[in-house]
Amino acid sequence: MTISLNSRNRMRPPAQIGVRLMSDLSALEGLGYTLVPIETLKILNCDPRAPYPDPPLRFLADQGAYDAVLSGSDTQLVFGVYPRPPHGPVLRNGSLDTEGNGRSHFRGTVAVLQDHSVVMGRADGASHRDLKKHFGQPGNPLTDALGGGALLIENGAKVRHLDLMQVQLIGTRAEGMDARCMRHDVHVLMGIQKGQAYAGWCVGKNAYDIQNDFHAFEFGTVIKFAYGSAVFFDDCMDRMNGMNGTGFGIHRAY
Repeated sequence: MTISLNSRNRMRPPAQIGVRLMSDLSALEGLGYTLVPIETLKILNCDPRAPYPDPPLRFLADQGAYDAVLSGSDTQLVFGVYPRPPHGPVLRNGSLDTEGNGRSHFRGTVAVLQDHSVVMGRADGASHRDLKKHFGQPGNPLTDALGGGALLIENGAKVRHLDLMQVQLIGTRAEGMDARCMRHDVHVLMGIQKGQAYAGWCVGKNAYDIQNDFHAFEFGTVIKFAYGSAVFFDDCMDRMNGMNGTGFGIHRAY
């Protein structure tokens, strides 16, 4: 089924975003989050085994190619394989690089449509066909997507622990909110509040903190991606040099 788009899961043109969102952004920063409002977003895959790989995240940040560069989904340890493969599917320029680890069919996904608008929501499969069918819109097909994230807020509501355990299969043994990747640590996240998309990160928070804080500020969608040593971020001011082969290149909205 094709996802139904609204201001909770799709960004609006930045010119339509009011000053009130700026104060919301400042309030969340006061709680320890760094958020970057998105003008445009590019899905990055730096794995040299991928067709036409992107340069490493560090290189892109050093060159100032984007206003901010963030890592994508958590990675899986595979002996002799570097960079570590991502948990979720990666689609770039209309072509699928990987379906991920086989456990991300219903996890949070960031999608980019042909008109460059950003959509965030729950996937309904990890194949090329599944992603295009679910996120693509009539006359506005899907071009890029990166999945495998923990969907914490969906349609403005907190996602339940059982969903994260039994549907999203978060954690090695599907521990949901209690999984190691959800504990107090450094985390990358993506979200949408009232038609504006944001990329961000936090240090010393857990999944419960992220879910509660962003729900209080009326975010319609929040997806938690990499944590710990898999986190890379750089916004020309702050930086963390974690190892990750996938990510997001962000141009700021304002």
